Amino acid sequence: INVIKTTTILSKTPDIYAKSIFIRAGSDHGISEDFAAINERGLVGKVISASEKNSRIILINDQNSSVPVTTMSKNFFAIIKGTTDGKYLTSSFMKEEKRPKIGDVLLTSGNAGIFPQDILVGKVIKVSEDSFLALPYVDFNNLEFVQIVNIK
Repeated sequence: INVIKTTTILSKTPDIYAKSIFIRAGSDHGISEDFAAINERGLVGKVISASEKNSRIILINDQNSSVPVTTMSKNFFAIIKGTTDGKYLTSSFMKEEKRPKIGDVLLTSGNAGIFPQDILVGKVIKVSEDSFLALPYVDFNNLEFVQIVNIK
């Protein structure tokens, strides 16, 4: 992982349907689209636009986000996104017929080439036949700082 910048959050999107934040760092600091945002608890999101001084990050609890995940044992792969209310993460795709178990820890799989591998994402709290729900590790109500990282 290559840490580009640690920075504070300027603002959060007030829109209930879009979960994003603006940070006080941009292309002047070496930040560009698709860089990942993490904090001490895990994966926060990814940069979707960067101006010279500021960047916008879509949070992983947004329903338009897309994060490839796996479990600690690496025997399960899925893509997750946020739920409508932003409280949980839900599967939008699961590879093969495998399902996670309640209590499984989800990590970034690194498969998309955007998020570094093995960053904490969430914990599975409910499993059904065709989907699962997870609680994100990041507390999105109390975000203060993020680190922008890339995998190059």
